[in-house]
Amino acid sequence: MERVHLITLSDRASRGEYQDQSTPLLTSWLKSQGVKTVTSDLMPDEPSLLEADLRNAVEAGMPLVLTCGGTGFGTRDTTPEATRRVIEREAPGICELIRAKGGHPLAFASRSVCGIAGHTVILNLSGRPAAALEQIQLAWPLLAHAVAVLRKEGEAGGPCT
Repeated sequence: MERVHLITLSDRASRGEYQDQSTPLLTSWLKSQGVKTVTSDLMPDEPSLLEADLRNAVEAGMPLVLTCGGTGFGTRDTTPEATRRVIEREAPGICELIRAKGGHPLAFASRSVCGIAGHTVILNLSGRPAAALEQIQLAWPLLAHAVAVLRKEGEAGGPCT
């Protein structure tokens, strides 16, 4: 996988109240997996901004988009809802794996979703840096497979088995 777009959602970090730790951690890990280009955006927990960024990434042909944050129970945690408005098909097994294999007991409280929009896979990760890293590590083999299938299908112009 050559390109990944990372969107970190945090009201406080976007206002400069504290430094975003998730983006550098995830970027470093993604590059260690051979990802050549990681683009990123840091934004407040605003669903309209997230939706627009997701749609732009899909239109730009980004193979994989990761969101980080906004998946909890807080009133401003609306990442899954915004993601569902963009994706065309859900891929629930990836989040089910993350919840089942995650090392933290609160992993089951995540409302994360994963899905497909065009030839782009979108996955919601936790806002906690260590949890987000664990989640991407668990999901990476499945994500790599999903992206490869969608990319092959997009290049061939037809279904891929």
